Amino acid sequence: MEGPLQTFVHVCHENGQWMSQLPEKLWDIPLYNLALPGSHDTMTYCLDKSSAVSGNESKLVKFLSKCLPCIVQPIIMKWSVTQVLTVTEQLEAGVRYLDFRIAHKANDPSTNLYFVHMVYTTVTVQDILWEILRWLETHPQEVVIIACRNFDGLTKRLHNHLVACIKEIFQCKLCPRYVSMRPFFSHF
Repeated sequence: MEGPLQTFVHVCHENGQWMSQLPEKLWDIPLYNLALPGSHDTMTYCLDKSSAVSGNESKLVKFLSKCLPCIVQPIIMKWSVTQVLTVTEQLEAGVRYLDFRIAHKANDPSTNLYFVHMVYTTVTVQDILWEILRWLETHPQEVVIIACRNFDGLTKRLHNHLVACIKEIFQCKLCPRYVSMRPFFSHF
């Protein structure tokens, strides 16, 4: 990475701890009343160019992708990629709301879950959850909201697997509903 994007990432790195610098008068405000910076389709920076089109896409898109892949795939990638920064770079830039579109690849016998936006990502959901945990451990006064949706191809068993992974990875870092900022900043 070089040029303006590299400069942007360097400047945004200073935003990695903005929540810990909020004024005390905001500590008792519930998180759902705060405006938090977020990223749309957070994981599209690592879409797999060779991946099949998601099962949720129209029959026409899937058909055209199979018949004219050299024309349709670049168009799909241009429409699909909305982020260029990794999840860690987004967190360092100040993003605190992550938009995860979760999917299970068709005909995949494993329990691996991926992110999807027309096509699947190269990384698994579990790997990214561990990456977020590592970031949170180095930023203990920051809060990250993870919005999981779509669930393309998830059975009840796979959905339960996702919930179990989230609980196993984040454990006591998970926050119950309707909590103010005070528990995070009360030690100041």
